[in-house]
Amino acid sequence: MNNKEKYHEFCKAVYVPIYSKPWWLDAVCGAENWDVWIFESEAGIQAAMPYYFELRGKYRYITKALLSQNNGIIFNYPPGIKEVARQAFEEKVIEAACEYIVSLKLDVYEQQYHYEFKNWLPFFWNRYVAITRYTYVIGDLRNLDDVWGRISSKYRNKIKKGQKNAVFEVSQDYIKFYEEHEKIFLKQNLPCPFDFETWEKLYKACILNNAGEMLIAKTFDGDIASLMFLVWDEQSSYQILGGSIPDFQKLDSYDALIWHAIQKTSHMGLKYDFEGSVIKRISKSFREFGGEPKPYFRIRKVFNPDIIRKEAEEQIEHL
Repeated sequence: MNNKEKYHEFCKAVYVPIYSKPWWLDAVCGAENWDVWIFESEAGIQAAMPYYFELRGKYRYITKALLSQNNGIIFNYPPGIKEVARQAFEEKVIEAACEYIVSLKLDVYEQQYHYEFKNWLPFFWNRYVAITRYTYVIGDLRNLDDVWGRISSKYRNKIKKGQKNAVFEVSQDYIKFYEEHEKIFLKQNLPCPFDFETWEKLYKACILNNAGEMLIAKTFDGDIASLMFLVWDEQSSYQILGGSIPDFQKLDSYDALIWHAIQKTSHMGLKYDFEGSVIKRISKSFREFGGEPKPYFRIRKVFNPDIIRKEAEEQIEHL
């Protein structure tokens, strides 16, 4: 088997976040633009690192895939491993991964890791840097009354208002969904960060793998007031895109739609991941819902001195 074939088998045996599943990477990257490094021993595959490769002009990057919060190394820990052995195991795998990254002759390596990845020290020893970012997670949704009680009073009122102003549905019209979602960016004079072709591939892949739904809040006149694409894997659901349609922001339907998605996630027995943001106003809204901040790492190394020089000049200019 080649590495991708081995990785398919690995994904059947180990929890792999949705953003690193082969079908997801095929959809958002294109099957020819991602690959995977495999760490094997006599015991079998002990770790894997799926990655997205991008050529920017003459520069070669491993970088974050579109619409994907994380990739990075996924460990298959030996059963019953203790803490000292666990750290030694991680060190061995990461040292091997660093050797592999060097062999690719990249200009830049940059991947965001799942928040369960905590030991980046072996990367530090190899002169990588880590930027800490945050997502927000509601981990225990078994008692929705408790979850409701942890939401701020301000947002409970917004949810109640949104529930009075809209009805909530699952949509199958992915063309209309994209057109409405695009309005959120046009209002800010920004292009949508992903094109329709990518959206179509991702939506169809999620439906085929029973891993996503388009949720919409509609006014009583039938207009879409807010929308969300909710996706999930074996452990969590994620609100990967969405928002209020500009003409209907005052209805507070998006806050009510988030609560609708949290309820749905509770019935599925999963955690709810708000998909994080370090933008102040967005992170504050996730906090109001009672989400717990979860730090995760963006691990990076620049191998090309021209890029190091250019980035340093940009930092000096900014200062």
